[in-house]
Amino acid sequence: MDLRQIQASDSLEDIARIGVVFFREVVNGATSQKLRQRFDAVTLELRQAIGKRPITELDSVKRTRNLFHCLGIDPTRSRPSSERLLRRVVQDRPLPKVSKLVDLVNLASLVHQFPMGVYDWDRIVPPVLVRIGRPEESYLGLNGETVPLEGKIALVDGEGFFGNPTQDSPRTLTKPGTVRALVLVWASAETPKAGMEEALKEVIALGREFCEARAGEWGILG
Repeated sequence: MDLRQIQASDSLEDIARIGVVFFREVVNGATSQKLRQRFDAVTLELRQAIGKRPITELDSVKRTRNLFHCLGIDPTRSRPSSERLLRRVVQDRPLPKVSKLVDLVNLASLVHQFPMGVYDWDRIVPPVLVRIGRPEESYLGLNGETVPLEGKIALVDGEGFFGNPTQDSPRTLTKPGTVRALVLVWASAETPKAGMEEALKEVIALGREFCEARAGEWGILG
């Protein structure tokens, strides 16, 4: 589990930055009351801070939408996962409860407004390549529908495609028994590295607090 196993295509150099965290010795399971209380506190704070402003006017949301625009993708039709979470918050809709590991990553994504994905490293066949999808490339998404990849950022390993900043594949989902995990954070190329590092450090801290996880190598590609 090292950063050399995650490779970014040269085609992404002026488009995206990718944050990477490896976790070992994860203790996953149902979301704890403490984690849900942390979610409740954060969602209340966000609703009060945003008020009645359209979320598309927030700098953090604009930053991620710009990543999609650089790829020629309409972020209103294919929303970043971080924006979908924020919309649930401002609409006072319940957030998904999946597991401690998934929920802590969602919490960090919500706070920092970077799309994030978490994957079971033992269900991945490394190395992982991050590249732009080509015509007719796709995979089955979590909602059971086909996710077309042409022009979109995509993750591919030795068995095929398994994720992007909008929706992931069931193949590499984390489970209650997951012990090693890969977390990816997506951002546009102009995003300051300091902001991404802050988000990565929060992922590491939350992983330690709620899943007793040990962080391995971590860093930013691009």
